Amino acid sequence: MTLEKIASAILNDLWGGNVIPTSNRSLISLEQIEDEVLAERQLLIRELYINNLLSDFDLAMSINCIEVDCKDKNKCTCRGLDGEKSQHFEIPQTVDGIGSAAISFIGSTDRSESFKIYYNPDTAVYQKYKKRGSEKPYVYIDKTPNENGFYDGWIFNAPFVKYITIVGIFKNPRDLEKYGCCNGTDFEEMGSLSADLIKRILAKKTNLYRQPSIPASQTTA
Repeated sequence: MTLEKIASAILNDLWGGNVIPTSNRSLISLEQIEDEVLAERQLLIRELYINNLLSDFDLAMSINCIEVDCKDKNKCTCRGLDGEKSQHFEIPQTVDGIGSAAISFIGSTDRSESFKIYYNPDTAVYQKYKKRGSEKPYVYIDKTPNENGFYDGWIFNAPFVKYITIVGIFKNPRDLEKYGCCNGTDFEEMGSLSADLIKRILAKKTNLYRQPSIPASQTTA
């Protein structure tokens, strides 16, 4: 099911079962439920990962048209870590806490060449001093969100490329709207998580709205 259909199903169940009082229905919207579903999706993915039940085949999304550029257009030498020449790209934030499953591939658009991925800048700098494999392409991903709310990435030891491909599990699938090659892709499809997401959100909302009200006399000292 798509994100919108999941949120609609949750709202219909809450209203149809009279879980939410009529007076409160204007306080909850489809957009709010969609945001809660995405937050719950992250929790569920982390739980699956911890229990070794995560299938990135079902959850991973591919972006095949990530543009490579120089972040500072005035300094096209694109110097990155330790003065080494590099190229820059930008990717959506990934789900935290799921190890290498967060990004399973970064490389050429035809996927014939895979780049080694580093998240620690010190480790990335050390790569160039290795005797074996020191000339192979690799990337450093800075997981501190930039001004656009995305991650910055830097490519090393690769000839100039205009586009790269990434396969990962992204925190907010709606971020893929930015990329033209994702047009026609149902990136809001929640797949095998759909039923669990509906169940979990409904349980939380039911528990919230069915909490017995506390008499005003008991709230005063």
